Amino acid sequence: MMWAATKGAYLLTVQPDDFFPNPRREDENFGTMICFHRRYQLGDEHDYSNSDDLIKDLYIKAAGGGDRGEQKYEDLTEKYDVWPLSSQRIQELNQALMSQIEKMYVVLPVYLLDHSGLAMSTTDFNDRWDSGQVGIIFVSNEKIKEEYEVDFIEPVLRLQVEDRLKEEVAEYDAYLRGECYCFELYEDGELVHSCGGFTGAFDKAVKDMVEYLPDDCAGMVDDLAETDGMPSMVQTLRKHANIMVDQAANDHEHQPRQKVLDPLLG
Repeated sequence: MMWAATKGAYLLTVQPDDFFPNPRREDENFGTMICFHRRYQLGDEHDYSNSDDLIKDLYIKAAGGGDRGEQKYEDLTEKYDVWPLSSQRIQELNQALMSQIEKMYVVLPVYLLDHSGLAMSTTDFNDRWDSGQVGIIFVSNEKIKEEYEVDFIEPVLRLQVEDRLKEEVAEYDAYLRGECYCFELYEDGELVHSCGGFTGAFDKAVKDMVEYLPDDCAGMVDDLAETDGMPSMVQTLRKHANIMVDQAANDHEHQPRQKVLDPLLG
């Protein structure tokens, strides 16, 4: 799939960026995304065997760490370990664990939609058959304070951090969906600039390209038209080259007439 637009001497082409790297492998992310799935390796690499191990580790760290955190974890789980262990008690235990964790971390759930491709979000897809929570993305208060150089996390900053974590999930979602694009810019048939790594819906991605294009290319992203692939791309390049040749010929033909007319007009 490709898109192309022309303007004067310029030809702009846009296509999927097949070399866009996994943002959870290549980038230095602010948050940590831990996921669990039977078939897919999602999010950041980790050594947790299951979600219970992850929550236990975060709780112990949030409760003071070391032996102190371990003891608090044991005391809390024993409180809810009453037979029969109903789903309500499990839910109450999880809420108690998360209540302590959220005092020391900003945590958002991560949901996966597995239907004709993969999609990820911090909000539920509301598809009981093909979606569900697969993990969490989180960042510690300590890291937040260091990043923003503050001693106290105000509510407004907490919301900013949540938005930043949502952006990381959105970028990973674009990677999973294959919504990654690159462009090439030709001038007089010669490649003068190319850039990749634009993610998200197509309209958003091409608008993000604008700041990387020269002023003479203003409006070109609005004129992008879909092509059928490489043969059409070759045809587009050839057509644009022919237009430029015709224009150059017209300019050349116009020049001598202008020289003759100039003295007469003078």
